[in-house]
Amino acid sequence: MISILLIDDDETEYHLINRMMEDCYDKGFLLRYANSLDRAKTLLKDISFDVILLDDKLGRGVTAQETVPDLKAITNNVPLIIISSIVDAHYLRDKTILNVYDIVDKFHLQDKMAQGLLLTS
Repeated sequence: MISILLIDDDETEYHLINRMMEDCYDKGFLLRYANSLDRAKTLLKDISFDVILLDDKLGRGVTAQETVPDLKAITNNVPLIIISSIVDAHYLRDKTILNVYDIVDKFHLQDKMAQGLLLTS
């Protein structure tokens, strides 16, 4: 079973992504949710995850440009996938800029999941 952490300040996204994952992976996953970077850090201290989905924009204009380095410092090489509804920011144009596993437009997330995006190993 794949263990996934979703970090997004909009709980509606959690429900949508959970539904997408049910459609793509049946019951072969466990999706946990953190609505802030601080909450995610707390979860990461106690639970190991196979993949992290990180919304590009968390509250107050904080972007992946700020959150990725904090997460990478504590995740021990867990694949980090940035999800965003607008992927035109410079730092989102190439996954090597932030050194993440992938960057996915939220509108294409279900298609990417169906193609095996979260099955990184």
